[in-house]
This record gives sequence, C-alpha cells and structure tokens, in this order.
Amino acid sequence: MSHTKSILPKLTCLLAVFMISFSCDNEFSEIGTGIVGVPDFEIQYKNYPIKTYNKRITPFESNKLENDLLGYYYDPVFGGSNVSFVGQMRPTDYTPNFGDNTVLDSVILTIPFSSNSTTSDEITTYELDSLYGSSPIKLSIFKNDFLLRNFDPGAGIDDAQKYYSNGSLESGQLIEPSLLESQLLYFDGNYFPSSESVELGTFNEETGDFELTSNLNPSLRLHLYDNPLNLSPPEGFWENIFFEREGDDVLETENNFYNYFRGLYFKTESITGTEGHMMQLDLNSGGANLMFYYTYDQTITIDGVDETSSVQGNYELTFSGNRVNIFENNFTPSVLQQINDTSTDSEGDDLLYLKGGEGSMAVIELFTEDELGSTQEDYLNEFRDLTNGITTAKRLVNEAFLEFYVDETLSNSDIPNRLYIYDIDNNIPLADYFFDQSVNSSSADSKYSHLVPLASHTNSEGVEQKKYKIRLTEHINNIILNDSTNVKLGLVISSNVGAVRSRNFQEDNDVKSVPSGSVLSPKSVILHGSTSENSDISPKLNIYYTDSTN
Repeated sequence: MSHTKSILPKLTCLLAVFMISFSCDNEFSEIGTGIVGVPDFEIQYKNYPIKTYNKRITPFESNKLENDLLGYYYDPVFGGSNVSFVGQMRPTDYTPNFGDNTVLDSVILTIPFSSNSTTSDEITTYELDSLYGSSPIKLSIFKNDFLLRNFDPGAGIDDAQKYYSNGSLESGQLIEPSLLESQLLYFDGNYFPSSESVELGTFNEETGDFELTSNLNPSLRLHLYDNPLNLSPPEGFWENIFFEREGDDVLETENNFYNYFRGLYFKTESITGTEGHMMQLDLNSGGANLMFYYTYDQTITIDGVDETSSVQGNYELTFSGNRVNIFENNFTPSVLQQINDTSTDSEGDDLLYLKGGEGSMAVIELFTEDELGSTQEDYLNEFRDLTNGITTAKRLVNEAFLEFYVDETLSNSDIPNRLYIYDIDNNIPLADYFFDQSVNSSSADSKYSHLVPLASHTNSEGVEQKKYKIRLTEHINNIILNDSTNVKLGLVISSNVGAVRSRNFQEDNDVKSVPSGSVLSPKSVILHGSTSENSDISPKLNIYYTDSTN
C-alpha cells in the first residue's frame, strides 16, 4: 500500500535536476536557506506500487559479442553453465610466399584476457577483471569444419546470418557438433588462466640465457604444434593445410579462405561437475591471433656469388570473421520451475531470480493498481493538471528511484555489483542513462548516479541489508509531463553497463531482447519481489517531490 509522509526542514529553492547533483546515494539536506523573495517549499515523499515477475532469458543472438565467454561456472543456487565458442579466422596476407625448403617451427595461439594493470616501482602487475570461479577446467581446441556463412540464404541478399546461444541458426538448423570437432589440436585437462604477463624473447645459444624482448598482457597462449605436454595434431597437419597450398586460390581471397579453413572451436568442460571457472576473452584485440613461425632458405647474390642462409618468417591469422558463443545450462529443478512459471505474471512474484548469460531476468511494471483500486491515471494526476488540454505540473519531481533488496539467505555469495534497467518495449536504455554523465575509468564503471552500485542498508531493527538503487527521475518526468508511454522495464545482471547493444531472442515473445552486458556475465542474485510478505523489503517506486501549488 502506498503511503505519504513529510520529510526534512523547509527548502527555499527548487531542485530542478536532482539526480545529477546527487551522484551518490546521499540523503536530502537543508540547503538554500535565506533567499529573499522565494516562497518556502517542503519536500514530500510517497511510494507507489509496482509489479515485478520473473522471465527466462531464452536463446539469443550470440555472434560477434563485445567479448567472448569461455569456461564452466558453477552457481550453487542456479546450477552449472558452460560456454564454448567457434570463431572464423583470416590471414593478414592473401599472397603468402613461404619460400624454399620451408620448415615449420611453431604454431602459437594468443588471445588476451580482459585485465587491469597497476605499475609501482617500474613493476607492472595484472589482475584478471572478468574471471569467474577459481577452479581449473578441461580445455579442448579443435579445427572447425562448420561453415559460418555471413549471409542468410533464406532472407534478403544483404541480410546477415544470425547465430544463437543454443548453437543454432535462425533457420532452426543446428550447428553439427561433429563438424565443430573435426580435428583435435590441443587438450589440457587441468587448465586455469594466469594473471602473469607473457614474456617474449630469444634464447642466446652462446650464453645459454633467455633474452627478454617484450611483454604481453596476460593471455591464453598455447602451442598447437609439436607440444610435448599436450595433444598435438598429426605430423604434417599444418604444413598440408597452408604451406603446401601456396599459390592456390583457397588462400588468396577472403571468401575462399573462410570456406577452406573454417576456424577454431574452443570447448570447455567441468572436471568435477560442481567446480570450474569462466573468463572473458578479448578477440577484438590486435594481439589475438594464430601465428605460424617458420624458417626458409633465402639466396642472396653478393659479388656474383650466391649465398644461401636460413631466414625466419611468419604467417598470421586473426579472429576477424564470425564468432558464435554457445551456452549450455544445467539449472537446478527448483530454479528452473520458478523462471519458467508464467502463471504468476499477472500478480507478480515474491522472489526475483536474476542470472546472466542464457539465464533469467525480471520484468517491472510501474504505477500498478493497488488494493484500493487506485490506477495509473490516478497516480499521474497527483502530479499534473490537464486543465484546457494543457499539461502543467502540480508537483515537481525532485527524485524518483527503485530499490531492490537482496535475499541473502538464497543468493550466491558472489553477487554482482551492478544491475541494469532498460525499456523492454523499445529495447533501449532509459532517459536517465543518457542524462547521467558520471564516469570513472571505463564505460563499465560509469552511470553511477542512475545505476547505483550494491550498498548496505541498516534497517530499524539494526539488521544490515544489501540493496540496489536505480534512479529513474527523467523517465518518470517523461511519463508525467510528456505523456510518454509507461513501458515495461527489464532488470538484468550486467558485467558492463556500457554494453547496451540489444541481443534479440530467437523466439518472439513479450520480451524480445536483452543487452549485451547481461549475457557476458554468469553471476546471479535473488531479490525480493513485489509480492514479498515483508512489505519493508518489497520493491517500490519512491518519489520525492515539491508541491508547486502551495
């Protein structure tokens, strides 16, 4: 039930844009006293009913994500999630000349991790910023034989082929696992990423020392040729694919190459079934490649004499084509029942199950009818006057926000720091997202006024409770004064609130998409919903306002 109360001493100025000035979760304070000629105003507070319910995130477009997920993550509440991916590759040179008497020395795969660095006393240390879980996994890398075509033959000539998180195409065709796993190139039954930089250098045969030449950021760096510790492809495998095809048209155009060498498939599995880790890989980085190092004979004529020497060359493939992330979930039956149940949508749910990836989200409806029969129109008319067909403000909205309390008895201990809210009907951020100019070091750490990070709140009984706060002042003002549609809102996990590109669902329903930032995190949290028996921790729309008619 909604209620009203008077708060704070009188203020002598109007707070026109409250959400910008309060970038942190501050309390109201007494300001602006003593201004001559300005009437006194009193800030009022009221909360309004909302409805919240669960919605499962069904298979979504998973090609060309901002980053790529890889690994197995076990959530003790939701169950296990596994993400593999397949990626096209193309050469940086379509006219390779491998030379004479070519000998392949090494094949090295390098993919940088998402990481942060700090430097002290000229020593740089790294921290992997998108690593979830702390146990090793099984990692397999295969040559892929499934053609990741660019265009959909069943649609328009310029319509891109869509790929979905369940490993299928828009047409319903499944990506055949046997084609993904055509040839095993690498296997590690106990893989865990390192946060150490990768040291590059040469071996000095005269001194017997390793001479450092450069450092790479922490990376997935694997030897896919003649590896004594891990499985390697058969002898002559790489030579037959590339070096013996010099001058062949399969290496000389992009389309021919994509059809000839169809990329790599990265497969992960849990070792125990209840442990593992998941990581974000930066395949868009210039440092992500498959590099072939080889030697060949080079003959130079000096003073009429031919001199032949051994020279080193390299051949580089980059991840520049299609990449598809494939998600597999093994949800616990009780959670699966909750997120699949649509029978409570009309009334709302008492608990909200939020999980990233191909997980679950919450739907929010504002200004819903209460038990006394008050409707959306009744609530909005408290703030506006429609006399003579012109909308004027009776109350000025200083701040509007939602608060969601964490159910700490059910939630996993590793809950996300941020949530993201968006307009479900139009698949766009709210107006407050664009008004919020609070920015830290990166887009992932921005929008702190609109999307307030997880914080602790001490209730009247002295109990500490974790909660999320989301400011939507501009969104509410648009509904009241600009007659904007009161759209349904989506609430999701987010690994990066700057990643707002829509990922459309394969099946069309009332929710059509989720933002990229939601699918790039395996984390979860359980929140108290609108039908919670404890009204103190159920989510509400809270509005602070000034009555302009006084």
